[in-house]
Amino acid sequence: MLGSLVVAAPLAAQMPANGAFVATLGRDTVAVERFARMGDRITGTSAVAYPRAMLRTYTITFGPGGVVTRFEFNAGAPGAPATTRGTWEYRGDSTFITITRDTTSRHLAVATGAAHPLPFFEDLFGPWDVILRSAVPSGADSGSFSTLNGRTPLEFTAHREGAHGVAFTWTEWGTGHARFAADGQLQELDLTATTSKYLVHRVAEVNVERTAAAWAKRPQPGLLSPRDTARLAVAGAHVMIDYSRPSLRERVMFGKLLPWGKIWRLGANAATQLITDKDLVIGTDTIPAGTYSLWSTLTPTTWELIVNKQHGQWGTEYHADSDFVHIPLTVSHLSTPLEQFTISLDPKGADGGTMRFAWEGRAGSVPFRVKE
Repeated sequence: MLGSLVVAAPLAAQMPANGAFVATLGRDTVAVERFARMGDRITGTSAVAYPRAMLRTYTITFGPGGVVTRFEFNAGAPGAPATTRGTWEYRGDSTFITITRDTTSRHLAVATGAAHPLPFFEDLFGPWDVILRSAVPSGADSGSFSTLNGRTPLEFTAHREGAHGVAFTWTEWGTGHARFAADGQLQELDLTATTSKYLVHRVAEVNVERTAAAWAKRPQPGLLSPRDTARLAVAGAHVMIDYSRPSLRERVMFGKLLPWGKIWRLGANAATQLITDKDLVIGTDTIPAGTYSLWSTLTPTTWELIVNKQHGQWGTEYHADSDFVHIPLTVSHLSTPLEQFTISLDPKGADGGTMRFAWEGRAGSVPFRVKE
């Protein structure tokens, strides 16, 4: 995810010193980074593992009073020339952005007023350190900052948590929690309640280049939550569910990372979609032919399927006023925990089947048939 975080310009004394971080998603390390402050600059080197190994570098340059004047970014495969390069320059009331991928460049000029936005990558932690130090003004309990995703502003709110913590929220991303040491150094980012799901910890040191090279030598893992489809042709109908498949990675999902009673996208990434070219009866409810998004809510004893008329959106964009129907699922428990979320359409009889949603230690199912 690439955008720009607009924050109050940090004072030079507030700039972070050296730092090293490791980001994990359950049992898997997904990113490592080190950065250092040298005079009026912060330089960082980062490696990410997914969807393929990438080595990235960035430089933040500060002017008088600690105001950001320039950001530079480069990314490419370990040991190879950078294939993506970016610069953010701040002149007058505008931010001038150039993004080059291979040999193609894109130029943007964004009116940002007096603010000097830092580029935002959810998995670059030096910029987060700079941003969150000034997200809540000194002496205040809360603050706010905006993000630019291209030219679209995204609004964050922030508030203090205890003596050394900051919580920061964008509605469609979730809430992150930052913890600082008494000396002001960032110690932890808890992004498990966001769509990123990372836990980020400060470490004494990390060899970013060696880690990136090791990741590049192994089979490339692809997306963290790959897209898949469940399909069934029955009684002249073609039924498909298009969804992403997150994995447990030694995490507890239901009741923890997926809280009881909260809306869940039934997967990850883009909204899960049901596509049917014939009218269906799911449970006891008739669903006309068409395309829908699927959602759900769970409690310790129940599981409900939500069929929503909106479709094609990102999986954080849920609008209850577009709900078509809520359908109770039959809940069963798995004898062996299922590592990867799985949706199946199992045939049953000449005119229908069973929709089944399974993950971790439980499954929810409901019969369906093609309406005559």
